[in-house]
Amino acid sequence: MMAAPDISWSTPRETFNLRVAAVIGHDHKVLLCTVDGLGYWFLPGGRVRFGESSELALSRELSEELGHQFPPGRLALVVENIYRDSSLQHEVGFYYCLAWPAGLADSDLDGGEEPNHRFRWADVGELSSLRFEPAGLVPVLQELGDDVRHVLLDRRAA
Repeated sequence: MMAAPDISWSTPRETFNLRVAAVIGHDHKVLLCTVDGLGYWFLPGGRVRFGESSELALSRELSEELGHQFPPGRLALVVENIYRDSSLQHEVGFYYCLAWPAGLADSDLDGGEEPNHRFRWADVGELSSLRFEPAGLVPVLQELGDDVRHVLLDRRAA
């Protein structure tokens, strides 16, 4: 059976993505991801598929990327990220807070099947000194509370 397509579309002038991401905490650090050749770090996750809940999408993405099943997390952020690349990009993301599973070594980061993905732990206070995208999320992550928060990052003029 063929997997449903991602909730993503592009025209020559614009792209839309529905994304999920994990804020995975462990020992006062957060897990970051990069893809070889990308040049920046981001929170692990990926695109939601048609007919898939954001929680299920995150579980699937983390399993593909890290090779581990994670317990459901708490929805923490709904992020609208609008920016210009070679075209106008508009991304809506559901960001979930998750704890690193007890009994799983914090160095067990390479069991996934996604090629060229690399992971590292970083102190949240260190994010502003890394090339982290979207950069506008850094202060939000440093002050993450218990409520669900809507964040608009509009960098079209930048």
